[in-house]
Amino acid sequence: MSDERARKWVEESQKDTVRQSAGSQHIQAAQQAERAGDYAKMESELEAAGQAFLQSAVEYRASKSFKKAALNMCDAGDVFSELSDASKSVEAYRRGADDLLSASSEHLMWGDDAETGKGTAIAMTACMIYIMIGKEADAFYKARGFVAENSSKIRLPATIRLSQIPQMLESAIQTLNLDAFAEAENAAVTELKSALASSASTEFAKYVDRGLDMVRDILRGKLKVPKISSHLTIPIDLTFTEAFSVKLSIKNSGEGDATNLKLEWFIDEGLNITSGERTKTIPTVPAGETIDVPIMIRSAEALGGTREFSILVRATYEDKLKTEYSLQAGPAVLTLKDYKESEKLLHDCSVTEGRYGFLKASIEESEFEAEPLLRIVDGLVASLKKARTDVENGNLDSAKARLQIVNDMVDQIDALIGDDALIEKVTEAKLAEKKAYALSKIIPAFDEAISSATKQETKLRTELPLALSEWDASAEKKKRIYAAAKIIKDLSGQVKVRLATPELQVLEASISDIQLEAEKIVNDSHLVVGTRPESPEKIEMALVVARSIQNEIRQLLAKKKSELT
Repeated sequence: MSDERARKWVEESQKDTVRQSAGSQHIQAAQQAERAGDYAKMESELEAAGQAFLQSAVEYRASKSFKKAALNMCDAGDVFSELSDASKSVEAYRRGADDLLSASSEHLMWGDDAETGKGTAIAMTACMIYIMIGKEADAFYKARGFVAENSSKIRLPATIRLSQIPQMLESAIQTLNLDAFAEAENAAVTELKSALASSASTEFAKYVDRGLDMVRDILRGKLKVPKISSHLTIPIDLTFTEAFSVKLSIKNSGEGDATNLKLEWFIDEGLNITSGERTKTIPTVPAGETIDVPIMIRSAEALGGTREFSILVRATYEDKLKTEYSLQAGPAVLTLKDYKESEKLLHDCSVTEGRYGFLKASIEESEFEAEPLLRIVDGLVASLKKARTDVENGNLDSAKARLQIVNDMVDQIDALIGDDALIEKVTEAKLAEKKAYALSKIIPAFDEAISSATKQETKLRTELPLALSEWDASAEKKKRIYAAAKIIKDLSGQVKVRLATPELQVLEASISDIQLEAEKIVNDSHLVVGTRPESPEKIEMALVVARSIQNEIRQLLAKKKSELT
């Protein structure tokens, strides 16, 4: 090697070192920032790393070092992917794939079978990168173009098989042929990766795996996949001395079958499986079906009191693409006691029902308003019946809650009825309420009576002028009668004196009678007018009666108020 060529080789190597270290240094700085919690700096360093890799790729591409350019572009794609910049990431991977295709041409230009194999491996890896970024149509098109362009050079069976991997994947996607995919996957993993190692390109092997993952996702989107859910059924009201069944229900609500389902029971120490398998494999769970897996469990020893145990099931299953999924049922809590809780609850219900008769009699004899309390007690009896039904149906928690509420209510009512001070207060309150009610009715009635009497008095006073006018008219009549009678008396006396002839003396007796009657009229006390009164007698009497009634009503009202307060 001449000195000039050696110098250029050293300079190029130094440039390579600088190019590679720039992006790596930024990545190391980003990792340090992440550990320090400085995420803003981390993102800034990652962005700088991506730009450094892009710049290195440009320089390598300019110097025709396409494989190194591709590696830097893929590194940039990885960085942008971590930054969640999808557009930059996809573009970097695409340019990297194009650089790999260009790099493959460097190997095929010699016409050597070994170099052709290396170039084919690199080209097929480029196609896998295209698949990885969701451009499978471009990948298959470029693969066909590569094979057509280099068909005369691709002669060895191993190389031919490498060149067929994209077409095998395309066929698997189009026909949903899982066997074809499995064959292509095997070829990619075993043969393509080996060929990359032979061509000193193992850095690109991870993109082969990612391309295969994308094909799986494509197939999974087209295939009917399983969807497994699980449920643990744990019995209740258990004792330490009995064996009981615990059931795992596995339901496939997806559209595809689940295969190779492997499950394992994890049970706390102190419980033994008396029947059933701790680990079990179910070959297939068909779509839309449910499979029950029961086991029998028993406490390892008869303990006292109450103890809780945990039960958990973990399982894995696969779809047709052999993708493994995991599921978990539980943990569920299993409670064991040294007595049957259902029997205790039923006994407690019977005891509470026995208190009902005594409580009802006490309510009826108490000073309290019986009807509302009896309704409450009847409602409590209905709740007790529901508690019994809950026990029979296995809803022990609900039954326990109902019974607790009923007992609390019975205790409260019992305490109320037995509280003498409260009863005295209630009695006083009821009496006060009755008095208040009586007052509310009596006072308006008395007020109305007084008002009526007052109105009558007022009415009588309005009739006073008319009564006085009548008195005046009556007095005037009396005066006229008195005057007329006096005139008749006087005239009768004068006529008697003038009866001189015997014919006229016959009339003397009649005139004397007239004179006597006239004198009676003149002397009649009814014609005595007297002094004109301020109010006539009948009006005055009515006013006195009205005032007397008002006074009687007021006195009676005052008396009743005194009694009711």
